[in-house]
Amino acid sequence: MKPLHAEFLIFIAAVIWGLSYVFVKEGLFFVSPALFLLIRFSAALLITFFFFGCLSLKTLKWKTWKRGLFLGALFGGAYLLQTYAVNFTTIAKASFITALVLPAVPFVSWFLLKKPITLWNIIGVLLALFGIYFLVDPDLQEFKNIQAGDIIALCSVPLWAFYLNYIDIYTTEMEEDANTAKMLMLQFLGAIPVLLLVTLLFETNSLVPPLHSDLGKGFLWNSPDLWKFFVCLGYLALLGSFALTFLQTAAQKYTTPVKAMILFQFEPIIATVAAVWYYQDVFNFKMGLGCVTILLAVLVSELGAMVFTRKNN
Repeated sequence: MKPLHAEFLIFIAAVIWGLSYVFVKEGLFFVSPALFLLIRFSAALLITFFFFGCLSLKTLKWKTWKRGLFLGALFGGAYLLQTYAVNFTTIAKASFITALVLPAVPFVSWFLLKKPITLWNIIGVLLALFGIYFLVDPDLQEFKNIQAGDIIALCSVPLWAFYLNYIDIYTTEMEEDANTAKMLMLQFLGAIPVLLLVTLLFETNSLVPPLHSDLGKGFLWNSPDLWKFFVCLGYLALLGSFALTFLQTAAQKYTTPVKAMILFQFEPIIATVAAVWYYQDVFNFKMGLGCVTILLAVLVSELGAMVFTRKNN
């Protein structure tokens, strides 16, 4: 695959990911977060089996199984926190706070691989903290403006950072018996038990819509707008899970990490624009300043050292 083609596919993945926030928010009016993800990833796994078959998994080595299932557990946990965040805060806040994963990746790389942390990484994190402050706009005396979803989104960042580091390690050292499709299946297989456990332990009334729903307390299946749930599920299973993860895993190795990172910055922008258009979400100047500061933090953390080195040369 040519680098230009890979970069175009990554941009498409960013668009799919950005739009998926609206479909997640809409789907959560019908069902609780863990069960929603459980249905979503189960459907995505069936789609993957349909396109690639499941018999090929029999040939995988145990080492590949362990790596794929471990990635899936991280993948499922990170998505679970992100989905709960969307349920309890605005899409703009959830998407831009999640974007902080990129400044966090070097710190996890240092923890896992002892890769050195640069001054630019530290500056990026400091800028990110200012960005969160403007985006959330907290009342520091009473913490009125801090929503539960803001904190949950922030908690998802370390999980995403570990996931991105491990997927980079595992795809670089990918066994001969593994390929993108097989690793995709293993990730869904690893995520499903995590989501099933959370559903059974914490969402005993999973078929009752969440508190913010205006559908009352009727069960999911009694809703006259049930077709909306299946539209959301179809988009998220086919495009937001199967296609998105496949494109990211397949295309990222054909371009540079820097270019991939820049392209993925369109994801929170698209998510915010879609939310403002569809939900009429409030988006004021201070929130915009916070979003710009977070994007700047990502760019400084990832590109600062490279730009500074080129100028000196």
